Amino acid sequence: MRWAVLITGAIRGLEETTQLAQETWREANTTGNLRVLVEAVDLSDSGDYAARTDAVLNELKAADMYDRVFLVHNAGSLGSLGFVQELPSPTELAKHWELNVTSVLWLTKRFLDEFGASREQDRLSTASPDGNAGPKETTTQLLVMNVSSRSAIAPYQTLGMYCTVKAAREMHFRVLAAEQAMSNKVRVLSYSPGAMDTDMQQTMRESSHLVPALSKWFMEMKTEGTLVPTATSSRLGVLLAISNDFETGRYVTYQELVDLEKRGSRAE
Repeated sequence: MRWAVLITGAIRGLEETTQLAQETWREANTTGNLRVLVEAVDLSDSGDYAARTDAVLNELKAADMYDRVFLVHNAGSLGSLGFVQELPSPTELAKHWELNVTSVLWLTKRFLDEFGASREQDRLSTASPDGNAGPKETTTQLLVMNVSSRSAIAPYQTLGMYCTVKAAREMHFRVLAAEQAMSNKVRVLSYSPGAMDTDMQQTMRESSHLVPALSKWFMEMKTEGTLVPTATSSRLGVLLAISNDFETGRYVTYQELVDLEKRGSRAE
């Protein structure tokens, strides 16, 4: 089998991201070839990411047919921290939206352009010979994975910019899942990786602009060692994506996967 993975926002760098994907691929006992593409792109600059997106997709399309292609939207930023009345300039707001939402919509659109079905093809592919609607298998299976957050579904004071873009992305992927529900070609997953020990987490812990309750919560998690290691959460998320064992469009949390793994271990 030939699989390809496109990842945005590889915080830990190209080599470490590729290594993690390869290790998880082997752990899942998946045979065949895996190609991981991690492109350095300024997702706050449409002129940069539009051209680079086309280049990467053209490179993929020029290769042999893939059995599965994954698009992982991992890029994201906090934006300014503070209350709504403390929001920054319209220019900064627009740049934040470009990086976290507009680029995500555009990359997904271009990904579907190249690998997905058009509306007419999708209508035809879901019709059986007798004219009735029904799912039909297609050659290349696609997965669009959104790295989400609890901030996408719950409001946190002084995290308004972050919550807003995460919520917008969550709805975008729910719409995509609904649009593609009749086709087996495109599947959608939103994965909330938990409170991980990252630079973003450190920024929030050290900020003087968060409400005290949030600052205290983040500091306690760091002190008590309850922040989730990035490799641990990433491994479970990738295993879920590879397994294809989830309802398309579903929002899945790290804790859910931990609980499932524990139940599986006890059953063995």
